[in-house]
Amino acid sequence: MKSFVSKTLFFLSPFIIGLLFYLSLDPFKVVRNYDEFYNDNDIGRVVLDKDYVSTTNFVNKYSKEKYDSFIFGNSRSMFYQVTDWKKNINPNSSCYHFDAAGETLFSLHKKITYLDNNSIPIKNILLILDHETLNKVVSNSGHLGIVTPRLVNYNNFIDFHYTFLEAFFNTKFMFAYLDFKISNKIKPYMKEGYLIDDNKISYNPITNEFRFTDFEKLISKNKYYNENRLAVFYKRNSIPTYTKPAIFQTQKEILKDIYTIFLKNNTNFKIIINPLYNQEKLATEDLFFLKSTFGASSVFDYSGINEITKDYTNYYEASHYRPHIADKIMSEVYK
Repeated sequence: MKSFVSKTLFFLSPFIIGLLFYLSLDPFKVVRNYDEFYNDNDIGRVVLDKDYVSTTNFVNKYSKEKYDSFIFGNSRSMFYQVTDWKKNINPNSSCYHFDAAGETLFSLHKKITYLDNNSIPIKNILLILDHETLNKVVSNSGHLGIVTPRLVNYNNFIDFHYTFLEAFFNTKFMFAYLDFKISNKIKPYMKEGYLIDDNKISYNPITNEFRFTDFEKLISKNKYYNENRLAVFYKRNSIPTYTKPAIFQTQKEILKDIYTIFLKNNTNFKIIINPLYNQEKLATEDLFFLKSTFGASSVFDYSGINEITKDYTNYYEASHYRPHIADKIMSEVYK
């Protein structure tokens, strides 16, 4: 019996040591509680699950901040900055940016439902949508997108933590992470596959917002759009094109429930369809459903070919538009 136990412990020891190593380092910041998930002075950082960051940071800050107004959407929504938004709503509102990278309609719905179920006031909502978000009615997979257990009554608790443990033991991540920790340097290969990020950021933990101030400084000096960055701005077709329909029965049920929550809370809400560089217009039937459900006066479609999408300098790259465009849109929709 002793021999069996000894052999078992010997066999399991690498896994036990690895687990203790993971728990002590907590590279994805999902094991321990953090008052702040990002440090502006870091030369680089492990890319985190923004869904988890946004949800956990909200819970940590709510008792003091008493948020009542929220911006929802994928990473493209991050440039709708609270300081600009407050110019268009009650300036005394306590605002929170409840975004997630690659946000799905499923997870977005869970966040709004979480607020409602916990009797949190929802006075103002800015809902930033596009085909990518509307098309997804299940949680993202992988450690950068899996939905936060708190939002689904902890039904995915084991799967959630196993996903991060698996990501930690991925050879590519492990090598890049240890190299980064030891050398304290960001090397090009580390940024592949969203492992380590070295973009200079300014993060506000109260509003849960990023600002890429270095990008704007480079743009102001005409140094941002260099040859490498210009290469991503591919030539578009001048003929109008449309996305494939994204709103089917499941999406309709989710969107109707969101609208019901808005009505219940007497929410002042605006829905904005992203002006994407690809210039694809949101499918006609999708736009029709959004307007018929939420009201035509509350839905604003900026997709397709227009003055914003024609100019590549309105974008950091071919996916994210800049804060001055978000500010312009807010000024128009609240006018």
